[in-house]
Amino acid sequence: MSYLQISLFKYAIKKAFFFIAFSAISVAGFSQSAANNDSTLRIDKQYLKSYWTDFKGVVISPLHWSKGEAFAAGGVLASAAILYSQDKQIAEFFQRNRTQNLDNLDKYFFDPFGKMYYTAAFMGSFYLYGVMSKKNKPKAVAMDFVKASLYSAIIVSVIKNVAHRSRPFQTISLNPYIWDGPNSSNWSHNSFPSGHTIMSWTFASVLATHYQNKLWIPITVYSLATMEGVARMYINKHWSSDVMIASALGYAIGTYVVKHQKYNLNIRPVIGNNYSGIGIDFCFGKPKSN
Repeated sequence: MSYLQISLFKYAIKKAFFFIAFSAISVAGFSQSAANNDSTLRIDKQYLKSYWTDFKGVVISPLHWSKGEAFAAGGVLASAAILYSQDKQIAEFFQRNRTQNLDNLDKYFFDPFGKMYYTAAFMGSFYLYGVMSKKNKPKAVAMDFVKASLYSAIIVSVIKNVAHRSRPFQTISLNPYIWDGPNSSNWSHNSFPSGHTIMSWTFASVLATHYQNKLWIPITVYSLATMEGVARMYINKHWSSDVMIASALGYAIGTYVVKHQKYNLNIRPVIGNNYSGIGIDFCFGKPKSN
């Protein structure tokens, strides 16, 4: 196994631990809901297949961008190019303004937030709330978060281990132009793009897209994601261009998953020898075309 494969596996396993544990809880919740004959979220072949089909859609989506989406992507790249030219100056600004209180804020909040310690726990609790309250919306949000976060973890790990950009603290005199490339043997040079930032923006975009009609939710979660990116620059772990690209990727992946995920609600009469009522199936996955 090559060094690249080892590094990819190490990073992916670290991030996927939360997804696997959360999925196990989800399966238990689905089974419990079905047993109680209430509104259920069904995991079937179509849902499992959607992990591959949706991921393929994420990867090739640039080929199907509209003019507006292409223009927006061009704006992101242009902004990243400008930031790239100013990476050194921005890093110097943050290092001149370090304080112990801000260091502690990063250590005890923003660093764990970017590692998904808080967001995974929140979404796990959100899913269980949906199970106990028999509400499907929280379950849908949590399951989209699992899928989108897995995609983000895979994509960011691949880019990191192809680019091998040196982190600010790894360079002499804050040199942002050190890229070792895919043949590098120094696997700690993985600054581009920011993993903490992409996961924070994935979380934010999933939640904000689901609750876009509740303005305070998008404002809150996007503010947190933005501050996470700033914290990564402040703590000298990432360049501003790392954060810019990671933010755009996290936003794009999260919104794509939510907007391309279909939820099918089927209501049917149920009549037995000693009872009558209605049955409700709430299924994940894209509906099959007729």
